[in-house]
Amino acid sequence: QATALEPDSRPHCRAPAMLCAVDAMKGVAAAEPAGRPERVDPRDGLAATTRPRPEGAGRALRHRGAAFAAAVSAAALLVAAWSWGHGPRTAAVSGNACPPSADNLAVRAGAMGAKVDLSSAGGALSAMGAAADAALPITFWNSGSCPFAQRAWIALEEKAVPYKFVKVDLSAKSADFVAAYASVSPASNPQAKVPAVQTADGYTMIESDVVAEYLCERFPEYGTPLMPSSAEQRARVRLFIATFDQTLGGALVSLLRAGGDEFFEELAALEGHLQTLNKFLRSHTDGDGKGPFLCGGLFSLAEVHAAPLVQRMFVTLPHFKGVNLRTLLKKLGLGRLRTWFDAVLARPSVVKTGVPEQDLIRSFEQMVKS
Repeated sequence: QATALEPDSRPHCRAPAMLCAVDAMKGVAAAEPAGRPERVDPRDGLAATTRPRPEGAGRALRHRGAAFAAAVSAAALLVAAWSWGHGPRTAAVSGNACPPSADNLAVRAGAMGAKVDLSSAGGALSAMGAAADAALPITFWNSGSCPFAQRAWIALEEKAVPYKFVKVDLSAKSADFVAAYASVSPASNPQAKVPAVQTADGYTMIESDVVAEYLCERFPEYGTPLMPSSAEQRARVRLFIATFDQTLGGALVSLLRAGGDEFFEELAALEGHLQTLNKFLRSHTDGDGKGPFLCGGLFSLAEVHAAPLVQRMFVTLPHFKGVNLRTLLKKLGLGRLRTWFDAVLARPSVVKTGVPEQDLIRSFEQMVKS
C-alpha cells in the first residue's frame, strides 16, 4: 500500500529520490477514480458488458498511469545513483561536488534492465540535490590529531561535500562544540570528544564510525559511495572492520609498550594478526576484482576505519621498535595485505588528513616511555 509509506514514519529513509517515488505513488492512489468501472467477468466470455465509466474516469486513469510511470522512473534513478559504480562517481569543483547527470543515471538504469522516462522522473534528481544542498556546508569539529576523528575526516574528503573545519582545543573546549556534543550524547554529563559534525539544517552526530556511515548514507549522490551496492558486500565490509579491530586494533599499543621477552611475544602475535588479515583479503575480496581494496576498486568504510591505525603503525613501529612492516610482510609472504596497505596509505584522503610523522612520533613518545 503506497499510501502507507509516510516519510515521517521512515526516519531511516534519507534518500530524497525515494521520497519522490513515495510522493509519486501517492499520486497513483489519489488518481484512482471515485467510482471504479465494473469489471468484466471472464467466465461470461465476449457477451459480457460493463456499465459506462463515471465521467472523468478515463482522464483520472491516464493521470494514474503517468504518476505510476514517474514513480517507477524515480525509483530506477535512485537505484542507479546508489550503484553508480566502484570508484569516483562525481568530480569536485571549487569545493562542491557535481552529482551524476540524469542522462548518465538513465543509461545506468537501462543497463540494469529498467526503463526511465526522464520527462517524468527528472524531478527526482532535482530533489536529491536540493535536499543535500540544504544540509551543506557541514561543520566538522576535530582536534587535528585524533586517529578516531580522522575516520570522519577521511569520509568527508571522500564524499567531497563542502565542510567547515573547526579545530578543537581539547584542553579548552569551545561552548558551541560542547553544546553540539551534549545535544546528541545520551550521557547525563558528557565529556565532549571529537569528532562531531553538524549539517546546515541542524542535524548533529558524534562518534567516528557513526559519522562516517551517516555521511555515506546522507549524501549518496556525492563523491565516493564508500559502501558497495549489495547487502552481501556491505556485510563483508562490516565483518572486515570487526576482524581488523580484533587483530590489529590493540596490537600497536601492546607492541610499543612491550620490552624484553614480552616484545618477542607481541611480535609473534602481530605476525599472526597480519596473516589473519591477509587470509581475509584473499578469501573475501569482492567488487570488480581489479582494485587493491577490500571491494576491488571501491575505497570503502573498511579502509576508512583502518587507515588511521595503519598510518600510525608504519611510522611508529620502525622508529620505536625497529619493526619494518613491509619487510615483515615480504618475509611472511603476505602479498595481498601488502598491496592493501600500500593502497590505503597512498589514498589522497588518507594522506591529506594524516598527522605529520614527527608530530606522530612526539605524541607516542610519552606512551612508549611509560
